[in-house]
Amino acid sequence: MSRVVEFGVVFDCDGVLVNTEELGWRVWRSLAGDYGIELTLSDLRAVTGCTDEESVSYFGKWLDERELLELGTRFAGAFAAARREELCSYPDAEETLRKLRARGIPVVVASNSTTSDVEAALARTGLAGLVDEIVGADQVASPKPAPDMYERAAAGLGRDVVVAVEDSPAGIASARAAGLPVLAVDRGAFDPASLVEATVVAPVVSYLELEALAGASSDRD
Repeated sequence: MSRVVEFGVVFDCDGVLVNTEELGWRVWRSLAGDYGIELTLSDLRAVTGCTDEESVSYFGKWLDERELLELGTRFAGAFAAARREELCSYPDAEETLRKLRARGIPVVVASNSTTSDVEAALARTGLAGLVDEIVGADQVASPKPAPDMYERAAAGLGRDVVVAVEDSPAGIASARAAGLPVLAVDRGAFDPASLVEATVVAPVVSYLELEALAGASSDRD
């Protein structure tokens, strides 16, 4: 008879639970075009999965300091409008959260976005009631890829086995540095080759994948 593993899960938010990365790409393309910049797939991937400040600084190769400040302000406004009007959850993520909730498995969301932005995203998409805690970039000394966020999130879960769900290289590095096994969801926002440090890579997130990863991690311990 197999042993039941009690585990917890820490989810990234953007690109894992909700479609913010897709919305962000559209906004970045539009704003870049206003400055005569045509963004490549590599450029878009470079400004994804990091803080807004880091994303804006990427444009320093084309824009001066005044233009960067303007770009940051414009992006904040346009992205906020896109989130209000078009934000939605991924069906596989919502289904998995509901299964975790039904089984009493605790869930934390850890994101390089601010806590308030994550709270708003979860509320707009109906996921807020399926999450126990949020750890935003404003709650830690260093955001992803530093381990601070995942260390704090895992400690709050109080489980011997904690599984991370990510989609970005920075997030994977953060979770691995904190000692967590990682399920990477490949939704196309990042080069698949950049996800190889994850324990498992899958096209969607599922309860069965999380349960299997938790069980494998427990067996190694």
